[in-house]
Amino acid sequence: MSTPSTPSTPSSESAPPTPDAAPAPSAEQAAAVEPARPQERGGEQAAAPAAPRSRYSLGTFPNMIRSMVVIGLFVLALVAIVPRITGVQRPAVDAAGKAAQVAAQTSWPVLVPQGLGQGWVPTVATYAPGTDQVATFTTVWTTPSGADIALKQAAGATQGWLSRSVNDGQAAGRVTVSGRSFDKYVASSVNQIAYVAKGSGVKAVTVVASGTAPEDELKAFVAALAPVKPAAGVKPAPAPTTAG
Repeated sequence: MSTPSTPSTPSSESAPPTPDAAPAPSAEQAAAVEPARPQERGGEQAAAPAAPRSRYSLGTFPNMIRSMVVIGLFVLALVAIVPRITGVQRPAVDAAGKAAQVAAQTSWPVLVPQGLGQGWVPTVATYAPGTDQVATFTTVWTTPSGADIALKQAAGATQGWLSRSVNDGQAAGRVTVSGRSFDKYVASSVNQIAYVAKGSGVKAVTVVASGTAPEDELKAFVAALAPVKPAAGVKPAPAPTTAG
């Protein structure tokens, strides 16, 4: 009785691919994924040429000079086109009208210049206590040369009031203008000249004309002084006093 033959071992077959395994990339895909390498020359990487620097970024001394010149020309152009104010013009005031009121209030022979002509402008006219609380009528006039002349008038003037009115000037003799005599004071530190006509008695009025104007303008000013007519309907009033 024959023995059954042992079945032959089946031939080995390729194992089915594992579902999780990724397929190997092809040569074309590998070439596409690999980053491009810089060109190599002689086994070394070739350096990219650097951009040339601006000649103005070098900060050379000639460039700085040229820049300063351009800026200076620009500033000069602005200065040339911008208007400049050479002085502040103060508005004129009614000095004669104020003087007439003060004359009526005080019964003083108040003086103001009359007939001076063009170029003389009154800019201040006040009646208030001055140095040593002396009631003072003050007017200020702009002269044709652009200077100022102040005219102060006060009854019962003190020595302190007088010294302040002439800016502590030194006596420099006497002058006569249009038949009227004045004491002259010079304050060299402020280039001021003052003419003073002192009144006699407690109620007499002392007149001081002073300023930095040329002396010929000061003489023309005092030559034009004349008393004003007191304003009608104004009753005499007590001298002004300060609070305190």
